[in-house]
Amino acid sequence: MLTWGSAIYPHRPDLASKRYWRCVQCANSYVGCHQGGDGEDALGRPAGPETRRARNLLHGLLDPLWRDAPDFDGYGGQGKRYHIRQKARVRVYAWLQYRLGIPAAECHISHFDLTRCRLAWRALNGQAYGNIRRWYKDEGGETEVERLG
Repeated sequence: MLTWGSAIYPHRPDLASKRYWRCVQCANSYVGCHQGGDGEDALGRPAGPETRRARNLLHGLLDPLWRDAPDFDGYGGQGKRYHIRQKARVRVYAWLQYRLGIPAAECHISHFDLTRCRLAWRALNGQAYGNIRRWYKDEGGETEVERLG
């Protein structure tokens, strides 16, 4: 069921006008919507509190890998930060897709259930962007991602 943020977060006036998809059968399971277009396009799959928490923790581990990539020594201060981040995000998700053995279409945290969040956490924990970048270059990741679109 499509609903408003005021129904999900009654204590958060800043979220009142945002849209959410909420599972009719389990009230604690929901997902936000993209803000563009008609505002009804889900950001992922609805999730309960435990899975939402796992997804948030996983983003805290994964996102710095690509977000901080411009500061990686291998770039030597060259290139535009936005462009480096874009490529780094593709590389990090391609590496995670490879490690989890899943199709590219399924490799987004907003689609992960609790089990897949745990598997991704184990794969990413302690990982450095330099290792992922090397894998991407050495193992043909670039060709694979380009082929997958």
